[in-house]
Amino acid sequence: MVNYKWAVVLFGSMVLAFMACDPTELPEPTDGDPVFRLEGNLGSAAFELAAGADNFFMFTELSPANDGNLTSLSRLEELDCSTDCAPGWQFEFSGSIAALDSLLGVGQIPFIQPGTIITDTTYTLNLTANSSHSAGAPALSHEWAFYDGSTAGTSTVEKEIPGPGTYEVELTTITEGDCQSYTRKSFSFNTVQQECEVGFTIDTTILSDSLIVATYDQLGNPEQLIWQDSIISQPGAIYSFFPPQGTGQFTLCLEGLFPDGCNAASCQTILLQQASVCRNHIDGGIETEINTVVIPGPSSGVVIRYQDEQGKLYSTAAGSQAPSFSFSIESAGPYENNSLGQPTLQLGIRFQCQLYDEAGAPWKTAEATGTIAVAIPD
Repeated sequence: MVNYKWAVVLFGSMVLAFMACDPTELPEPTDGDPVFRLEGNLGSAAFELAAGADNFFMFTELSPANDGNLTSLSRLEELDCSTDCAPGWQFEFSGSIAALDSLLGVGQIPFIQPGTIITDTTYTLNLTANSSHSAGAPALSHEWAFYDGSTAGTSTVEKEIPGPGTYEVELTTITEGDCQSYTRKSFSFNTVQQECEVGFTIDTTILSDSLIVATYDQLGNPEQLIWQDSIISQPGAIYSFFPPQGTGQFTLCLEGLFPDGCNAASCQTILLQQASVCRNHIDGGIETEINTVVIPGPSSGVVIRYQDEQGKLYSTAAGSQAPSFSFSIESAGPYENNSLGQPTLQLGIRFQCQLYDEAGAPWKTAEATGTIAVAIPD
């Protein structure tokens, strides 16, 4: 609902704005003693400004903001100056009518500043069991065992991991006919995702009850390959093995040792009487998802701006303020209306802040005390 009284005041203010040279100028003190002043330190340099001295005046104006709130802008600046002006200060208070009523009282006021951006990365193991049987027997079960002792019994798994690191996964697959295969594989993620795995292929064309020929699959760069826990070979070598006599089922295993301390293993079951082999391997890896959450800054509060001799503007609103910085009102009382007809308050203030340039880079810190005027809703 439109506040009729506020609309009338705003319309009257617009009319006066066309009729006056600078309609927001508050009257100069008649006794020569400046009512409004500001003194403190900007970086390592001290400063002192006073309205009514050196052609400085205190300007106030209350107007609607783009977000539906009201903006009360106070400026302690040189009068009627457009170029090569003396340095000046601005204080912008924003909020709804109710917010301004509570803000502009004794106590601390929050700085309006950019929102906080929180970035959270989720790391997930997304894995699929891939099994085969040379005679086409289907897989009956998959059993996963993870680094933290947890297990799963599905063909695909999705498991969230704490973050960058190395995670070992084991997969056991059983096919029809009780043929079992096993794979142990490690996944590592620091700055680059890496996998540690080994695998081998059995030559079924010459498979018999007296000879097994296996060839290492070129996976990764292991320093050493170990067959059956004790037989060492180099990557690329073909391994021939004679199973014990009278054995109808035999399991052949290969372990790979990698330079970074990672190791992996693969086992395949060989049905010698049927001349068939079952094997499995683990597909997939670590997936990352970056979630960005923006927490908006305060919707009501104060912005401090400083304009130097070259006209460059520095502001508290272009970056965050440290917890030790603050803006506080130490006294508040009514003052006379400005030339727009808007009521004003006389505030005793104290602040410490970080100023940023227009590109958002930190500039100088400032601290000051003083008395300023602000326009308020009628």
